[in-house]
Amino acid sequence: MRHSVRVRTRVTDRMTDPDVAEAVALLDLRERERLEHLRFARDRRDYAAAHALLRTELSRYAGGAPEAWRFVQDARGKPAVADVPGAPALSFSLSHARGIVACAIAAGLPVGVDVEPIDRDVHDMEIARRFFSTDETARLARMAGEQERRTHFFELWTLKEAYAKAVGLGLAQPWSTIAFEVDAARRVRFVPTHADRSAWQFALCEAVRGTRLAVAVNIGSQIAFDIDSA
Repeated sequence: MRHSVRVRTRVTDRMTDPDVAEAVALLDLRERERLEHLRFARDRRDYAAAHALLRTELSRYAGGAPEAWRFVQDARGKPAVADVPGAPALSFSLSHARGIVACAIAAGLPVGVDVEPIDRDVHDMEIARRFFSTDETARLARMAGEQERRTHFFELWTLKEAYAKAVGLGLAQPWSTIAFEVDAARRVRFVPTHADRSAWQFALCEAVRGTRLAVAVNIGSQIAFDIDSA
């Protein structure tokens, strides 16, 4: 059986005030209340864009009005689509970074997505030594070019984030036990050092220039990743 994961991104730096207002109009009361608690305008813009994108893509995936979707949280706080009689069981994941948001949607499959700009000034080796596996940190250290190292750091970071979101554990799962190898073609090999030996598949790409986007999905059969900008 062939499954698909729909992934959509939106560049929020290009949004006008009317664009933001249109996104806010799709949100429910709880989302709007959370929006109002965000201090900075750019954070409110990105929050509204991400949640409006999710609602729009859920409707394109399964039908219905974007503003009609309702959400719940499981015992660990992972959000999910509220059950609708007769509708397919859908899972989703959201990510928003500086100037870009992303959502991933799948039917009945645990899914996680993360998107990050790769030009951020971070202490990559310091973070890697704290959170990455020994092999991942060693490969980063061997990279001579700063840009090459920084790019690979964010490839690993987004893959770990996507996996953590898919399983719903976040930082409760030590990130040093979630290890990856990425080749020059961005093919991903999952090398978990913990007990998870289930069937995971990953996609890694440049969503828009200067970013990396990673998707993780738990599936035992062939899967197609449908990744595009909204």
